[in-house]
Amino acid sequence: MGIQCRRSFRKGFSSAFFFLSIACFFSPLLWRGAGGEASAQVFDSIQASLDKKPTLIGGFSTKNTFIGGFSSPIFTARAGLDFDNRIRMGIGLSWLKLGDYKAGKSNVPFYLDRILTNVSGTHTVHPALQFRYVNLFVEYVYYKAGKWQFSFPIQFGIGDSRYRYKFEGKKVVESKHFIFLYEPAVSGQYKIVKWFGVGLDVGYRIMLISNKNIGTRFNSPVYDVKALIFWGELYKQVFK
Repeated sequence: MGIQCRRSFRKGFSSAFFFLSIACFFSPLLWRGAGGEASAQVFDSIQASLDKKPTLIGGFSTKNTFIGGFSSPIFTARAGLDFDNRIRMGIGLSWLKLGDYKAGKSNVPFYLDRILTNVSGTHTVHPALQFRYVNLFVEYVYYKAGKWQFSFPIQFGIGDSRYRYKFEGKKVVESKHFIFLYEPAVSGQYKIVKWFGVGLDVGYRIMLISNKNIGTRFNSPVYDVKALIFWGELYKQVFK
């Protein structure tokens, strides 16, 4: 089991390293297109942005990922602060969205089949997979032109995964375990109006601490379609 877990971690880490290498290769080209920012200028712009008064941001998104080779959407609601439209940071809540159980088909890893007995007879239950976590995110905007923006967001997630079902009127939890993940990405967004926009993230989820009790591989590519609300701009529009 230990060897298998190490191999799984190395495989996921290698895939993520490849992804980040590609992103780092293309980012200097984008920076030159934005005006030839050097490393020192980047750090200066970050410091200058953090010194300014932030505005509120928030939104809801659906991350399309894979668990055990099957498509598995992750819902995320988050809120935070935007410093000078250059640095964004905040907190969010993410959870796995399950489809309905399909009788006569394999529902693993999202549902299991359990046969339980009590005084009333034999019963079949279907423990449902739960995967949820609180995420902390930081995002650096490296290119801005008109209504377009491109950035490097990263996030860390802390939570748990488990199976849960009801039996005899009680909630039963199986295979619960703490999880810790890291998601680097590249992101683009388009501001439709001053207070609302849409965006797309493409990244990779790395499970730094996974649930060995479940054994399902959560390391996965991630692409995130976002609806963005710029609360500071919305406030100005309402109360201007």
